[in-house]
Amino acid sequence: MHPLCDNVYDYSSQKGFSAKSYRGFVYAGSQKARHAYDIFRKKAKSSILLYLLMSVVALVAFIHIGAYSIRYSKLEGHVGSSIEDSYTAVYSTVVSLEPLCSKSLNMSSNGKSGPSIKISDAYINQIISALKYINSKEAIPDGGDMVELGNIARTYQKAFDIYYQLVICQYDSATRTRMEDQLFQLEKKLYPWIINGPMYHSAVESLLKSKGRGIVMTTGSKYALVAQHSITMLNFIGNQLPIEIIYCGEDDLGQKERDALTSLHRVTLVDMQSVLGLKKCSKGWENKPLAVLASSFQQVILMDTDALFFQHPETLFETKAYKETGALFFRDRTLGFGTYGRGPGLTDLINTLAEPFKENLIFNTSRVMAKVSSDELDSGVVVWDKTRSMPAILLTCALNSMPYMDLIYSKTYGDKETYWLSHEALQIPFTVFLDNGGAIGKVFEQEGKHKVCGGLYHADEHGKPLWFNGGIGERIPSKNLNMMEPTYWATESAGVNVDWELSGLPFCLYGKMDAPGDYRDSRIGKLSSSELVISKKMVDLWVELFQL
Repeated sequence: MHPLCDNVYDYSSQKGFSAKSYRGFVYAGSQKARHAYDIFRKKAKSSILLYLLMSVVALVAFIHIGAYSIRYSKLEGHVGSSIEDSYTAVYSTVVSLEPLCSKSLNMSSNGKSGPSIKISDAYINQIISALKYINSKEAIPDGGDMVELGNIARTYQKAFDIYYQLVICQYDSATRTRMEDQLFQLEKKLYPWIINGPMYHSAVESLLKSKGRGIVMTTGSKYALVAQHSITMLNFIGNQLPIEIIYCGEDDLGQKERDALTSLHRVTLVDMQSVLGLKKCSKGWENKPLAVLASSFQQVILMDTDALFFQHPETLFETKAYKETGALFFRDRTLGFGTYGRGPGLTDLINTLAEPFKENLIFNTSRVMAKVSSDELDSGVVVWDKTRSMPAILLTCALNSMPYMDLIYSKTYGDKETYWLSHEALQIPFTVFLDNGGAIGKVFEQEGKHKVCGGLYHADEHGKPLWFNGGIGERIPSKNLNMMEPTYWATESAGVNVDWELSGLPFCLYGKMDAPGDYRDSRIGKLSSSELVISKKMVDLWVELFQL
């Protein structure tokens, strides 16, 4: 065992185990169970019912202890075997590692299953052997092999967690050097952006040097005015968070647009080429997760340039949903499974990328996996704590890059499902906000039914308007802006009996006007007077920026 791990643990609490002490615990536990059984049997002679009851208790104890023993043997059973066997053992298990020292922060390997262990030399050597096996291959899996990509990503994740702790605890040894050598080799193949960039030597260094909270957006010249509108509105409602605008090269965001954006309060521009090693710049959805890597923040609100808030965005960091996991996502509309051909492709991606866990997903209320919706998440706003999610962030970037992007985008709509895909593949906890997607805009009555047509709407934990996606109108200067002034909202509530009208744009959601908060079908409400002030400012500013 490493000296940093030599703390005394209460093994009966099942919080932390080395291989030796764990097996001692299993043996001691078995002895205690047998002793308890003998005592209860003697006292139960006068009562057949009590005798049977105690027998059941003892049997449950034996089964419980045996299950832990079996699960742990899966972890260390391949130590000393071939490096290919070590690789198989590593990627197919989920293990929570006990912090090496008091300075250790949250790690990514804190999934729902697997015993918690202290890091032994045997386990580290197993991970190194698995890395060697992967690095012995010439290239990473091709774009169609999601199963193997998931396997390699899980191996990287475990190595990342260990190396991160060794660095945090300042543990210098030949073991750390060997781990570093193999980990960095794999990182250059699988997640090359940071390690090949001009600023950091590795993803771990990037994580350790990140700090604070902030908002991250991506934009090029085409939608710079949309970003200007969104940032101005954030300032209008009193946002206190710094904002980083991430772009890729001077031909992506022109000097005129850069000058306009830097004149706004709290805004800093970051050319991702100054941070990441990119062979070429992209200008689409795929830049969004890369922007998180390029940002200086440790806790990030990644938002689309056309996302608009009614409340301070920093309130997202204070929600119970975010605090629990450090990764917060929002639902998309509930559309019928197969709408626009989507749904089956996403279930296939989950079942292959997260193959070992497909029967035990973190997001066990997924509408897509239940085949009741074609889409799951809206990526207009994503909230991430890098200290708890870094391996998932890296995998998300990979899914939005070649050679995997073409397959992903053929089965889903852009980047939006890749965020929870990555977390499921690595069993890194995340939270999906309670509200289902809704609509915000104008209300219409048709044959006694009401509908709201407009952007994709999201409420907060208390059912109040939080943010929406889609902007106010045409996103380039025009004579006819086709504007939508938000005055009413509609929410899917519990997501039952949902009726979306998809025949034109914007989409419309039918609901019951002024229904109570516990109403399970879709309901419609009006913005408050203070929210209407914000809405009017959104519209007036859109006219100011875009009207020709």
